[in-house]
Amino acid sequence: MVKVLSNIVRRFQEVIDYYWKQITTNMPLRMRVGRFGIWLVKVGRALQVRYANWNSEFRLEHKLIPIVNFGIFHVSDIVTDKEVLSFFSRNSQPSFRTPLVDALFEIRGVARVTLKPYRIEIEKASVFTWQELLPDIERVILEHLTA
Repeated sequence: MVKVLSNIVRRFQEVIDYYWKQITTNMPLRMRVGRFGIWLVKVGRALQVRYANWNSEFRLEHKLIPIVNFGIFHVSDIVTDKEVLSFFSRNSQPSFRTPLVDALFEIRGVARVTLKPYRIEIEKASVFTWQELLPDIERVILEHLTA
């Protein structure tokens, strides 16, 4: 029992450490910044992704979080006009589903899809690895957003 609890505490601490590093590190420069710097980094990333299509350039950037089987895909085109659309299964919210969501759920291993205006969040099943899913997910996103 003690071993199980220590394992749970260790995993929880790994998650906290991972997110703390993500929050307090300026990713392009790899340097620690204060609160104002964190805000600037968030605004800069949002503007970079949002306005990347000024010169008709499509961008797709992904950030994988392996501890919680979660991936975030930033795109330079609007994915949805809603603030957040979450699809917890293939059949959830049929009135808001799009061909992109249907195509993502066709990929074996995709467990949940969340759409935000310039971001697609995907949760994978724990039996699959990101190396297996990433090429198919990127292909589907590129097919639907560059068509």
